[in-house]
Order: sequence, then structure tokens, then C-alpha cells
Amino acid sequence: MERVCAHTWDWGDYIPEVWDDWLADEQGLLIVGELEGRVVALSRIAFQPSGQIWLEGMRVDPEYRRLGVAGQFLDRSIALARERGARVVRLGTSHSNTPVHIMTERAGMARVGSYQLLIADPLPGGPEPVLLPAERAGDVLDFLNNSAVMAHTHNLHSVYWAWQELSAARVDQYLEVRQVVARLGPDDRLAALAFLDPDPEGGELWISFIDGEVAALVELATALRGQAARTGLENVRVMVPDLDWLRGALGQAGYGPGDWEGELWIFERWLAEGAAEVAAGAGTPDPGAAGGDRDH
Repeated sequence: MERVCAHTWDWGDYIPEVWDDWLADEQGLLIVGELEGRVVALSRIAFQPSGQIWLEGMRVDPEYRRLGVAGQFLDRSIALARERGARVVRLGTSHSNTPVHIMTERAGMARVGSYQLLIADPLPGGPEPVLLPAERAGDVLDFLNNSAVMAHTHNLHSVYWAWQELSAARVDQYLEVRQVVARLGPDDRLAALAFLDPDPEGGELWISFIDGEVAALVELATALRGQAARTGLENVRVMVPDLDWLRGALGQAGYGPGDWEGELWIFERWLAEGAAEVAAGAGTPDPGAAGGDRDH
């Protein structure tokens, strides 16, 4: 692994840092490719809720590139996902990674999103966001059903560097662990809403989803900088879809380009027959159902 990943980027690769976690994850799969007894490639298959698969960490030894190894890995990963009953397979890669774009197209995958990493420093003394209790699940689902961001992102949200559906069950999970915050308007309505994924070990507060009226959204994003300061985190991070108004609002709140440049493109392929049509028809989470890592 260290040999294969040694020259991924000028600074190295993140995979050595997460390798032990990947090995310990009994829900995921690690696959390697051998050629004449030599490991020449590796990749990870991560299982997400409700039959979703996230593919990441595909690496090919520089000495064995241009031999079709990556394409074989992608085909094999999709086949394994199908064998295990997955509905959909997704991956992310840089906007400039043309070979992977071509490979995903050959594998029947379509681009469904483009995201930019924005970062903001903590804001000591900043305002506090409103923490929503589980009793507000219906209001949260109503908000998502009318969300312009949800419509644009095909009902996907990011969890650090991986994307999955923001379902009603996921909303319940976020509310249960008290990671849904808001800016309230008149009559206690939700004027802006955000879902959070704190990473204390990395010193980061990740925003996995944010939307709302522009003024309220700016106030909420600013309040999250204050929350980072109060909890001793080093920064706030968010992967923002290609919506100019949303990026502009976050810019007003002090968020700027992060330490990862460019755009991350998300690709997906639906495996179950009719699954894509069902998902498209479902849109964002159904209020009635409230009970219910990086560059590729």
C-alpha cells in the first residue's frame, strides 16, 4: 500500500493515515490487484445505508498505469456492489482527472454534482446557532422538501469526503445526536438549516448540508464559526455545490477556498432496475417517513 500510494500527489497520500481504520471496518471491502505476484493496485468499497455504495481510494502503481487496471477495478467494484444488493454506486474525483471521467462514462456512471471546499476560521465570541430537538423532525423534513439545495444536489449530502442520500432516517440520526442547527424566523419557522459532522480528532467542524434564506444563512454560517471557537476546533469546513448564491452567502460569512483546490465531481450509477426513477420521483425526504473520504 505504501509503495503504491507513495507518489499519488506531491505531498504523498491520505490512505496511509486511514489504512488501519479501513482494515478494521467489517462493513467495508478492500480489494487489491495482483500482476505476476505483485500488488499493483488497491481500492475500497464502503457500504452506506439503504443500499448505497461509495467507492474510494483507487490507486494504481505508477509503473502499471495505462494498462486498463483502473477500469477493471471499477467494473469489479460495481459487480461486487450488485452482488450485495446495492441500489446505487457513487464516487468522487477531481474536475481535472480526465482519465477517471472517461473511465466512469465507460462504466455507465453519470456526473451528478460539482463541489468546492470552503473553510472559515473560528470566530471567538460569535453568536450561537439554535440546536434543534428531535421534536422538530417534521419541520426539518418540510424544509428539506422545499430546499433548492436538495433539488440541485439530487438529495445528496456530504459526510466529510463521501456523499450519500439525506433520507428521513438520516435526519432522525442527526437529530438524535444533536447535530442539526438552525436560524429561526418569525413564528419560530426555520429560516436556515444546517447538518453538522464534527471531527474533534482533526480539529474540524464539517457542515454536511446548509440552506436557507440568504440573510439567515449568512447568520447561521457565522454562528457555526462561533461554535467552532467555543468547542476548540481549528476551522469550519463545507463542500459547497455549484450554486453561486450559496457560495456567495458563505463568502459573506467569512468562508473562502480551502486547502484542497479545484472542484470535486460526484458520479453515480443506479444498479436496481427502476431505482433511479423511484428516487427522482421521491425527491427530498417524505415528512410522513420521519419515524422511520476524498478524491477517488
